[in-house]
Amino acid sequence: MPLSQPEIRRFASQRLSLAYADWGNHDAPLLALVHGGRDHKRSWDWTADALKDEFHVVAPDLRGHGESAWASDGDYSMADYVLDLAALFKHLGKEPQTIVAHSLGGMVALRYAGLYPERVRRIVAVEGLGMSPRMIAEQEAKPVSERLRAWVDKRLANAERPLKRYPNLAAATARMREANPHLSEEQAHHLTLHGVRRHDDGSLSFAYDPDV
Repeated sequence: MPLSQPEIRRFASQRLSLAYADWGNHDAPLLALVHGGRDHKRSWDWTADALKDEFHVVAPDLRGHGESAWASDGDYSMADYVLDLAALFKHLGKEPQTIVAHSLGGMVALRYAGLYPERVRRIVAVEGLGMSPRMIAEQEAKPVSERLRAWVDKRLANAERPLKRYPNLAAATARMREANPHLSEEQAHHLTLHGVRRHDDGSLSFAYDPDV
């Protein structure tokens, strides 16, 4: 059975136009599915298809991902992501919310729930805890000047790195399967189809800002 197709809607956060998928059933409780880094909203299609009869399911593209706008300065702070999630919920006007989130999305959702516990009914965070206390301690042990210099050097290197392009969808799908061999051919094709941007010359690139 083919997957149901959501409507793609938009909202604004800090003057950025951000996208989200909406599977309807608007009278049901809200369920937000939040993807991880370098991913996109349509990764949740199978989950949403299974839950759309019980919930009003939505899945945003985080800023710099999928069909959402890229930050003009290439800076993606955790605070901005949390603000975007709050803007989405304000746009939808429904609470309390149930949130299922993965990796970067889990980090964002946990912080949102910590700030607004009264708005969250349930939260499931898959690998969303961020750096371990040991890693944080090691990072903070370095002088501020050293950390800032590393940040500057990394941003400069990113600015010089060309955007990786693929000649066609098959090539991009092959790269998707190389990065995640657990995906079936059907899954890899679906995720690539909804996760690339097409350029004027017909080539494709994955739809996330390299500065992410």
